[in-house]
Amino acid sequence: MSYAWLILLLAWPLIEIAVLIKAGGWLGFWLTLGIVVGTGMMGTAVLMRYGIEQARKLQEAMGRGEPPLLAMMDGALVATAGILLIVPGLCADALGLVLLIPPVRTLLSRWLLRSMLGLSEVDIKRPKQQPAERGPQPSAPFPPDGPVIEGEFERIDERTLDPGRRRPSDDREPR
Repeated sequence: MSYAWLILLLAWPLIEIAVLIKAGGWLGFWLTLGIVVGTGMMGTAVLMRYGIEQARKLQEAMGRGEPPLLAMMDGALVATAGILLIVPGLCADALGLVLLIPPVRTLLSRWLLRSMLGLSEVDIKRPKQQPAERGPQPSAPFPPDGPVIEGEFERIDERTLDPGRRRPSDDREPR
């Protein structure tokens, strides 16, 4: 399977060049150039709008108590669509435009989550269950910063030493 991805990665620029040459023959040079430049500007606009929109979707999902998986996958796919639109080539532009369709992104994100997490079914829109009210909760056994241990201590480096006396490390007997 990894060889197929490697071959596709190496063949992609050649496929793009061949499609651009064919499209230039059918549509003309200026129209083909206009499509490539126009989709590049559209991809830039998608990426600029994506950041603010994505942050809003994540906040809304977390505010509803839903796991933000759908919003994160949707944002990643929109970013991928924007990048594909910026990359020069008609095949990449076609893939980028397809990724801008919301139902396609939803289906693709479900498939990706199933394959990445190894789940048989992915229900990413269902809000998680809120815990039932049980009344006042008992306090934690320790304060939030950790347990308090009472005792006495003396810092060795703060002790005043008599200049005539040996250091504490010299009190040990030689071996």
